[in-house]
Amino acid sequence: MLKYLYAQVIFSEIPCEITLGISITGCLIRCPSCHSRELWEDKGTYLTITEFDKLLEENKGVTTVLLLGGEHDIGYLDFLFQHVYGKIKTAWYCGLDFIPKGKEYILEHLNYLKLGHYDAELGGLASSTTNQRLYHIIHEGNSIKKEDITYQLQKKVQNDN
Repeated sequence: MLKYLYAQVIFSEIPCEITLGISITGCLIRCPSCHSRELWEDKGTYLTITEFDKLLEENKGVTTVLLLGGEHDIGYLDFLFQHVYGKIKTAWYCGLDFIPKGKEYILEHLNYLKLGHYDAELGGLASSTTNQRLYHIIHEGNSIKKEDITYQLQKKVQNDN
């Protein structure tokens, strides 16, 4: 079972979407330059189906639900995504550099996926040097494709010549 610390409507994490971002606690990745160290602790409210539905009901109008973290219980993350998949777009910000072998099934219930640990020297998704990638997950029949859309979040450098 996962816990979350806060949920908020955000506009910059998934391009062209109004997103309800739910920050999951108990992070075991612990990137050295993490800007959300409060999420390392195992604290907060249990993210039951009832609580998940309540958060979505309280935030009508969002087009995507984004779970930030939760790598320590991918099976439960998938359970939550499966519950809402097809009713609202789903997204997962994963701090791992790849989905662990045998856990790829989570892609079946995702529309967006961010992969990659945070490295301050390389920057986040808005940096052109980032190691992190944001993918649009495309479902075509029985196949699943990942389209890299990281460029949509990266800042445009102005040429002053």
